[in-house]
Order: sequence, then structure tokens, then C-alpha cells
Amino acid sequence: MSIEGSERAEYINKVIGAMIKESLRTNMEVACYNGGIMLKPNGNFEKSNAIDYVTNFLITDKDSNGNILGAIFPSTLQKNKKYYTRLEYHRFENIPCRDSSGQQYDTTYIISQRAYVSSSDTSLGKEIPLTEVEEWADLQKESYLHVERPLFAYLKMPFSNTIDVSSPEGVSVFSNVLEELRDLDIAWSRKGQEVEDSKHITFVSEANMVDNRPANRKLNLPRFVKGLDFGVDERSSIHEHVATLLTEQRIQDINSILAIISTKCEFSQGQFVLDEKTGMVTATEINADCQETIQTITDIRSCLKTAIKNLCYAIDAYCDIYGNTPKGYVNVLDESSEDDDIFYFDDLVNSFEEDRTRAYNLASIGVISWETYLTRFEGFSQEDAKNEIQKAKEDRQQPRDIYEE
Repeated sequence: MSIEGSERAEYINKVIGAMIKESLRTNMEVACYNGGIMLKPNGNFEKSNAIDYVTNFLITDKDSNGNILGAIFPSTLQKNKKYYTRLEYHRFENIPCRDSSGQQYDTTYIISQRAYVSSSDTSLGKEIPLTEVEEWADLQKESYLHVERPLFAYLKMPFSNTIDVSSPEGVSVFSNVLEELRDLDIAWSRKGQEVEDSKHITFVSEANMVDNRPANRKLNLPRFVKGLDFGVDERSSIHEHVATLLTEQRIQDINSILAIISTKCEFSQGQFVLDEKTGMVTATEINADCQETIQTITDIRSCLKTAIKNLCYAIDAYCDIYGNTPKGYVNVLDESSEDDDIFYFDDLVNSFEEDRTRAYNLASIGVISWETYLTRFEGFSQEDAKNEIQKAKEDRQQPRDIYEE
């Protein structure tokens, strides 16, 4: 990802870069099974700890398109056997306000902070001043701002919420296959039980299991030998039990359930299988076989792009509030900026190495710039790529002395 245009843009780029590198993968998994997750600046301007991932929140307002406009974010602390709760309430209200230039607007964005204390973790308790809790003492009880979007971003999964159609929240990627997951659990458990019961057993008449010495003690037999008295005579006193493993049938049953799960989760048939594909397949074959999977991943990526854009807007607003970096142009906030110039995702069909080799060849013949190649495939920032290219250009132009021994 490349966010650029000013010192402010460089700061936001480092915050988002740290998020992608350190914590986004884990929290994307949380969003997938939770249906969504809130991304919210926390006022901490350390780049690696500037974003909170929130799963516990209460939606208070939305628009006709399902965009969340208001929410309450609770946070808790426990000290000296007391439970402290802080409620951070974000919303728009029809209160006129003026921005820093003096221009008046009809709506105001308000952030309210309230603190509560209780002797139990099951109740909110009574309200107390924020100053009674050291960690919250510097927070303002009310903040009035002029912004056009909420100062949080909801990363929502791109699936229809059939559980609560009126809710703007997303649903888990497996919300539509709960019954099939139960069937899969049963099928896998049966397979495990069958393997556990498949140990070799030898049945021997108990008459042959007694020590003939005077003490007439029973023999200490191995675990795979069992005593059997009734219905066994001296001529057939030993029986071997060899369990039949229905492995092939079990795997077929499991794969049939996985195929249904794949389809109902909007992935391609065969995406989830117990037996992996073998042999070489071409990119065209992958593309043909995995259209549903590619479309689903593309939709999730689109949701991630939207959430990151909204998060960048919130970070930019926090920078205005706290004034830690000067205001400047940020390309990700420019609606005319192309997503392909900002977001770089690996190709779903081709491998990274194939893409890098192709890009290197295109840069060598001048079709794309070396700056593009270095930023997309070698991990350089936009500024570092420009500096390195300039240094290399100067080195080539500088005359060199040749010494002969």
C-alpha cells in the first residue's frame, strides 16, 4: 500500500503499514468469523499502536445504505476488586458548528466519554468523573468536531445478513453452514472413533488364562489379549479380531460435506477437500476452476479497501485535532485517486515470483518505472525508491579513475 502526497500522508502510510505488517492478518480472521470488526484510532500516535480493533460495540445510528453513523465503544479496567467501565459515544447531531476557517455547518460530530464503577463485572454501576481513573483522566467529557464521516471504520464481510436483515453488521463467513459444520464434526468424529477402535484384539478362553502354579493366579496379559469364556471350547479357544477401516468411504462422505460447505460459503466446489490436488495446473485452469473463490476474495478485498479508506480519514481527523503533523494532501482521501495506485494485492492466479519477474522485465525495457518495481516487489517506500534510483543515476554519471598496477 502506498499513501503519499505530504508529511501527513507519510505518517498515515506508516500507521497503516504497521497495522498491515503486525496485526491485520490476525484481525482479518476475527472479522471473518465475527462478521466484521471495528477499526478505530485511539489517540496514541505511536505508529505501531495507533489503531484499536474492537469487537464489542453497540450501533446507535445508520443511514439508508447501512453505513454506521453512530456507535458506543465500551472499555473496562479492574482495580482493587472494582470494575471500571468507560463508554465512548460517537454520533452526529443537528447542532450548528464552525470549522477552523469560520465556515458554519448544520451538523456536529460529538464524542462523549463517561466512566462508571461497579463491584461486579455484570453491571455498569454508578457514574464517576473521568479523573478518578488515572488512565482516563486526560480525556475530555465532550468533544465537538466538524467531520464528514465517523471517526471509526467498520470492516464488514460481504455476505447478506439473513439473521437480522435490519442490522448494518455483517455475518460470519460460515453463518450459512452451521448444520453442515455439525455434520462434518460428526463425520470426522466417527472416523476418529473407528481408528481408535481398530486396535488388534485376541480373544482367548479364560480357562487358558490361569497360571497352573499352586497360587492359581491369572496371567498378566498384554493389552491386546482379552478373556472370553462363554461359547468358546477347547478347539476354538483363540479368536482374532481385525477391525475393518472404512477410510475411503469416510473420506468420500467428508468431502461431500466439504463440497456443500464450499458452495454455501460462496467458494468454488472442491476448494475445501480432504485430499489435495496433485500435479501441475496452469493459471487458466485455476482461473476456470476457482471463479467463485476468486470473486469472494475480491469482494472481501473491496470491503478491506473501503474500511482502510475510512480509517485513513479518521486518522487524518485525529491529526487535525491533536496537531501532531501539519495538514497536507493525502492521495487515499482523494476520490479521484485510482485504487490500483494505492492498494497492491497479490494476484489470485499468478504467483508473486512470476509477477516480480514479469515486472522486472517490463522495467528493464522501460514499460514501467523502476520506482514502481521497487515499491511493489522489493518492499521500498516511495521515497526510498526515488532516492535509490537517483543515487544509482548519479553513480553512473560520475567519471571513474582507472589505476593500472
